[in-house]
Amino acid sequence: MSTDTKTRARESANNNPSRNPLFDQLPDQYYGYALQWCAYPRWTIEETANLLTGCVPHREMFLKGEQHRRLDEEVLANENRIRAALGKQLKIVESKKYFAKTYIDASNIIEWARSEAITIPNELMRAHRETHQHWEMHGYRTPCMEAIDWAVKTFWENADLRDPPNPGEIVHALLQTFPELSPEECELVERVTRHPAARDPVN
Repeated sequence: MSTDTKTRARESANNNPSRNPLFDQLPDQYYGYALQWCAYPRWTIEETANLLTGCVPHREMFLKGEQHRRLDEEVLANENRIRAALGKQLKIVESKKYFAKTYIDASNIIEWARSEAITIPNELMRAHRETHQHWEMHGYRTPCMEAIDWAVKTFWENADLRDPPNPGEIVHALLQTFPELSPEECELVERVTRHPAARDPVN
């Protein structure tokens, strides 16, 4: 398939949600979304139903096709179970910004789903486990904070300041080690960790 054909296929999928693989069950991007949402303190009812069904949290409903129809039924079944548990096993949390949405305390959603014998996607369980283990071990940390520590230990703790590491090499290493960071974020990490004696002198 040519590059132009691939580009047209991607554009067609983006313009037609029914053909967008992102809205299928367990798409490639699902774990990334699960990991992100597991760091949030509250989920909407719709997000919860989608994630428990193996869908991205913002999946659209009522798309064309038998596959989407069956998936809608699974999502709605989970949504009905969630609504029945609101104010009982699941705690409603008020939002200071989005008053029209109903939010759920995310801290016990997984435990509740287990008690209801809901089949939880393995990727969601892994994201839940890894997020909680990270917080217990490290407290509040962001990828940039992790990258700063790594850059200091890797490039600067025992650096020869007469022949310091090259900025481009550091940025390249950061991009390889922390793929979740953007090039701009890696450049920022490189600048803030560079030893003062290794910076260009100010004229």
